[in-house]
Amino acid sequence: MTRQKSALVLGKGGFGTELAELLTETGLYEKVLFLDDNAPDCAGRLDDLERPDLRALCPDAFAAVGNNALRLELIDRLRAAGYRLPVFVHSRAFVCPSARLGEGTVVLPLCWVGARTVAGAGCILNAGASIDHDVVLGDGVHAAPGAIVKAGARLESCTKVDSGQVIRSPWEIPAAVR
Repeated sequence: MTRQKSALVLGKGGFGTELAELLTETGLYEKVLFLDDNAPDCAGRLDDLERPDLRALCPDAFAAVGNNALRLELIDRLRAAGYRLPVFVHSRAFVCPSARLGEGTVVLPLCWVGARTVAGAGCILNAGASIDHDVVLGDGVHAAPGAIVKAGARLESCTKVDSGQVIRSPWEIPAAVR
């Protein structure tokens, strides 16, 4: 990803603020503008994302809200409005070259994404999360800090794996439970 002047971040809560700091700290963007319905010092409300002046100023946009379903809805609206939805992988995260990350997915520091893993659009792979090889994450999955998703697991769209939670490999789950 080449350095851009400005990025648009939807949501100025904890995750949005953290993402904005990482986007500028890594040197990818000089400035971040926020849209949020409740936070002060924003460029507007979430409904303003279709404004042509914002689209011209910030061609790249990130949906940074914790509600998984709302995040996917916002990604759909951003896509329809013509924004680019880049993948952001922090330089201190590791993503195996064979892994595929969907548009708008964010991978935070110290996260591991294993070989042949596929993550859908708008996933949050948080700090210290471990996503093993051959995992399939549906759109909008959130792996919280320290979450573990073991090899071969399949997670439906909008699933949240909480801190300390372990999602087992399919072969580790007794047949009667599957």
